[in-house]
Order: sequence, then C-alpha cells, then structure tokens
Amino acid sequence: MSIFWIKIIAALTMVIDHAAAVGQFTGWEICRMIGRVSFPLYAFMLVQGFLHTRSRWRYLLQLLALALLSQPIYTYCFNGVWWKWDHLNILFTLAASLGAMWLLDLGKRVAQRRKGAWWLWALLLCMACCGTVFAGEFLGVDYGWEGMVLILMLYVFATTRWAWCPITVLFAFRNQLLTGAWDEPVYQRGIFAAVAFIPMVFYNGKPGPKPKNKVWAAAMKYGFYAFYPLHLLVLAVVF
Repeated sequence: MSIFWIKIIAALTMVIDHAAAVGQFTGWEICRMIGRVSFPLYAFMLVQGFLHTRSRWRYLLQLLALALLSQPIYTYCFNGVWWKWDHLNILFTLAASLGAMWLLDLGKRVAQRRKGAWWLWALLLCMACCGTVFAGEFLGVDYGWEGMVLILMLYVFATTRWAWCPITVLFAFRNQLLTGAWDEPVYQRGIFAAVAFIPMVFYNGKPGPKPKNKVWAAAMKYGFYAFYPLHLLVLAVVF
C-alpha cells in the first residue's frame, strides 16, 4: 500500500469523524469511532514525509502556514467563533512534532560523528521532550502531548516495522492507561485507533501514482494540504 492510499484512508476517516462531531446525526458515535483511525495515519505519514522530504524547512513552513490559515476555520466549525487560540488544530500538532523529530535527528547525527558528544544528544533529547510537553499542555495542540509522543515513537522505530503495531495499540489505550477509567465510553471509542496499524504494516515504501502532467501533479500534491481547511469550511456551512 502506497502513501497515496494511506492518505485517502486518513482523509476519509477524518471527514467521517468531523462530520459526526459537528452534525451529531443518527449513528454519529459509530462515525466518531471510525474517525479514530485518522490521526495515527497522519502521524505515520508525517514521519515518512520527514524522512523522505528534500527540504525539511519547506515542509515545516508549509505545515505552519496551513495551520495558521486553518485555525479560524477550525474554531468556527467546532466552536462557532472565528478567533479562538486556546486549542490548536492538528496541523500545529504535526508541525511541533516535526520540530521535535528534527532535534532528535540532529542529536543523533552529532553523536554519530563525535563519540564524545553524547551530552549534546542528551541535551537535544531533553529539549525535544520538553518541547513536546509544552506544545501539548500549554499551547493546547490537538491530541496533546500523547499525540506528539506517538509521532516521536513512530519516528524512533521508523525502520522497525513490527513495532508499529504495539505503538499504535498503546496510543489507542492511552486514556485507559493514564486514568485507569476502563469503562468510560469516550475512552472506549478511542480504542478503534488501533486499527490504523493495518495500513501501516502494508505500506510498501512508495509514494503512489503521480501524474506526468506537472499541473495535475501539483494539484494532487497541494490538494491534500488544502483538503483540511476546505472540508472544515464545507462542514461549517452545511451544519
């Protein structure tokens, strides 16, 4: 399974989840359960994108720009107001996680080049961890520090395919493990996130179909970026 099809699955489950959250139509609870699959797949795609991108700076700036553009639409869709910054959308989560991965990668490269530079690796690791907690708890990014830890774990074990399943399962049960509330309906819904490991293990390392026409190729590439704010805008209008 290529990244293209993983993107399709992630986008569809995200739309199902958000439509149910905003509309709360008949069967909305089942739709929200299906929607739990979305974030682990976006986390997985972020890691793969970070490992294969030609420009990490451009990747980070694109995420931040789209996150800022999407925030008013996000808050209007879910809160009915255009200006609300105490809970940031998922793109801020991805951008902050990309920064943390970058710190870990820098520390690893320095440690490999200089055997006595273990202290720098430890320092950057602490900075990445502190940044994760800060972004999750104080900035209020979507999915909090737990979502960022999922991304960092998928990055650390990016070449260890067998580890993706237990990492995703632990994320799915994170609320139960952290609170001990195993009978909470909202937490039980989150267990369905474990299903996301299935597309992950079938990932073939390929980007998927790419049109030969440059215009269509660019439209496909940036269309996935634009899809997030556009689908929220449509939901805000419909519901």
